[in-house]
Amino acid sequence: EELPDPYASVGDDVVRQISAGELEELVFEKQTKTVIGDFSYSWCFSATRAQSMFINAARQLSSQSVVFVRVDSKEYPAVARHYDVSCGLQSHVYVLRKGEGLNKERKVDSEEIVVPAQESEFMSALRSRFEAKLVHITTEDELNDFKKSHNIVAIAIFDTSKGGNSAESLPEFQALTKAATVTRGLVPIGYIDRQLGGYVGPSVKVFKHGKEMDGGMKLVIDGGVLARMIGAEAFPLVSMYEYGVRESFDRIGIPIIQVFGHDKDTINLAQEVAKEYRGRLGLVRMSPQHYYMLEDHGMDEKSVPGVGITDSFHWNSMKYAHDGEMTVESVRATVDKYLAGTLPPSFKSEKTPPPGHHDKGTVKKVVKNTLSEVVGEDSQQDTLIMVYRPWMHTLKKARQTLAKVAEAFKELDRVTVASLDVSGNFFDRDIWRGMREMEEDPCIYMCPRGGGGCKKFYGQIAQKEIFQFAAKNSQTVKQQWDDKVKPQLKAMKKAESEAKEAAKKDSARRALEYEEEVKGFNDKVEKADELEIAAGVWKRVAVHGDSKLSPPRPHDQVKVHYTGTLASNGQKFDSSRDRGKPFTFTMGIQQVIPCWEKGVSSMVPGERAQLICDHKQAYGDRGAPPKIPEKAKLLFDVELLSTGPPSVHDEM
Repeated sequence: EELPDPYASVGDDVVRQISAGELEELVFEKQTKTVIGDFSYSWCFSATRAQSMFINAARQLSSQSVVFVRVDSKEYPAVARHYDVSCGLQSHVYVLRKGEGLNKERKVDSEEIVVPAQESEFMSALRSRFEAKLVHITTEDELNDFKKSHNIVAIAIFDTSKGGNSAESLPEFQALTKAATVTRGLVPIGYIDRQLGGYVGPSVKVFKHGKEMDGGMKLVIDGGVLARMIGAEAFPLVSMYEYGVRESFDRIGIPIIQVFGHDKDTINLAQEVAKEYRGRLGLVRMSPQHYYMLEDHGMDEKSVPGVGITDSFHWNSMKYAHDGEMTVESVRATVDKYLAGTLPPSFKSEKTPPPGHHDKGTVKKVVKNTLSEVVGEDSQQDTLIMVYRPWMHTLKKARQTLAKVAEAFKELDRVTVASLDVSGNFFDRDIWRGMREMEEDPCIYMCPRGGGGCKKFYGQIAQKEIFQFAAKNSQTVKQQWDDKVKPQLKAMKKAESEAKEAAKKDSARRALEYEEEVKGFNDKVEKADELEIAAGVWKRVAVHGDSKLSPPRPHDQVKVHYTGTLASNGQKFDSSRDRGKPFTFTMGIQQVIPCWEKGVSSMVPGERAQLICDHKQAYGDRGAPPKIPEKAKLLFDVELLSTGPPSVHDEM
């Protein structure tokens, strides 16, 4: 389904809609300093909010030197591949500076920003990218002003008194430049290359609210290490989890100890552990609303209070669980093992399906904890497996195809058809080779029994192609094809033909029943008085409900059966009865058309009535193409089944 294009009414002076080639050239234009890019797929429904925030940011921040651009990854797959674009729960924008483009031979200076939930946080994140990398401090006044310019700043002191070299020529300066690139917007960095403030170099000083923090640090020649050292000194001893903290730790590259629990003992433990590992790991306390992150460590909320360690907050970074007692000594032992590289990682996994959950001839659900049955040395079957994420736009069709393949392989010995959701289970790049971390379509693999590596299917996910792939990569499938797969396919074809014939007869029967029901309903409606409920809304009662019961009130949950037809020709355009499932909605929050809000609020449970809706109380001048034309007057056969306040489960 095509989504409305949020950029359709946005001018090029706000967001330039360009091609991949134009992106390449734009980054290298003389006057361009920074390009902010939205490279999301036009079909990606989860990106719509981020796109709206992106457009608002462009209206405020775009200039001759800062250019906002839109490149549709659907139209330009090279952009999707280069920037690993996906349609996931998180949206991203990309900051490109001089030297960055699709040409990998040119220097790269780019950055990916996870779009936060709050627009104010997004604006702050973007503005921070425009600040200067390094500030050259040359006077005492500049030094004092820089110390007070932000809550936290770092100042590097270079000793150029010996040798006559300029600071810019030293390897430490190159490292500082790299560190400043990483900390831009988090910790401003300045540098001194002369005698100022009585400071002696080479060293780095960190200032909070204008006051120098105790000690200092060595000016090293590794920019990444220097950035982590500065960040570790600048961050609070213990941070509470939120977007800014997450972004800061990930940009600096400091591993994080995550502490889950808010009781006094856990808070004290967090303080003690943070003191001991300051400068090597950050410590972040997780609020109850973020306890779902325990799943990333292979734990659940029953594990609270608990501790986990993560290389970064990236969704697929390596995670490590503390499985000992909640004491400082026990947590220290776990952290020391992590730092020594001897702590085994823990992996996110959905719950293991119960024994006997899988029927032969259907797709078997695989989770991380059962994956060894598919890819391990002890695996007993060849497994054709689909690896996917729930938001992939071709997933529905791929599932239907895989179900047919599973049915066709029902009689095969030692062959299983399975699926793995890598949003709920750890994504192992070493196993699923050829699948990009942010793949937009499901991927199919054949994993041989006894291990040996899974082979990826390349091509359109269709039955014929999957059959050919399976037979080519599984001797078991190939050897049993004539004796077991062909007869099963023949039986499936026969069953499908019989099902179609039965469906045709059932459809004819239901059509006849519908005609009889409509005739009976219309006979009752014609005899009923027409009541004007509101301007443009009328009602004819065919069956009276229970007068002792109250009509729906605002915020009540309402359950109805309905059939909608065009008043002009009686053409049916929708029916919950055809689907065999009542329609449920909440009154007063604009989930339904105005005619329904007003008409249903006049009914009581058990009542069945015809609602007559003027187009102004229905779908307006535009209608709802293709089924409902412009300015269409509508008739609804509505039966109110129940009404009442929503349950706690529904509210959640």
